[in-house]
Amino acid sequence: MLSIGKSGGLLVLTAVISLLMIVMGTWQLSRADEKRLLLLEWHQRHDLELTLNEALSIQAPFGYQLAVNGLFLAGGDVWLDNQIESGRVGYRLIRPLQTRHGLLAVDTGWWPANPDRRQLPVTKPLISNQSPAQLTGHLVRPYVVPLTLAEVSFNPSHPLVANLQPVELAQIWGESVLPFVLKVGAEQGDWKPVVMGPERHTGYAVQWFAMTLAVWLAAAWYYRRQHDGT
Repeated sequence: MLSIGKSGGLLVLTAVISLLMIVMGTWQLSRADEKRLLLLEWHQRHDLELTLNEALSIQAPFGYQLAVNGLFLAGGDVWLDNQIESGRVGYRLIRPLQTRHGLLAVDTGWWPANPDRRQLPVTKPLISNQSPAQLTGHLVRPYVVPLTLAEVSFNPSHPLVANLQPVELAQIWGESVLPFVLKVGAEQGDWKPVVMGPERHTGYAVQWFAMTLAVWLAAAWYYRRQHDGT
């Protein structure tokens, strides 16, 4: 027979573990709702075109098309790390476009990663006296890595970034950056506005809740066994 102290300790441990799993399951459900909203926005907006002035007047213009012109800044290329395309790991080439409202981060496309992670893809460098670019693409949310273990300082000789947050890009480029990213060619290939669909998040939530139930069933069986043994 378990002592009252041990019995109470096991009960508390079971409750704490259950609470953590319920929190994780609830978080997964909230992520599923966010992904459904993103997909809904994309389907409703991806054929509608805005000007830059119109995009800046909307609180969340993500999913709309944008027609914009400006000048790419030479030497401003950065590579967004750990980007999956068709099951392959690579980078997305991000270039700063100078507009009259500030710098616009332009996602120009995906590039495969070299087996040697110290080597980035080689691209044709931009020249400072190039002609203004006229672009049409879709507005997407700045990519933010889901989990960061430590802050990594930016190395201009190896321009790799984990996030596309405007504040971080402004520190790299030295000018204010607009609060969205222009993705060129989003209508091509198998690109989607979400990497993991809402169904996956819902599935993970069900797993967390099922494990919570399993923990309590196991605890109930254990307590009953101990009492039956007295």
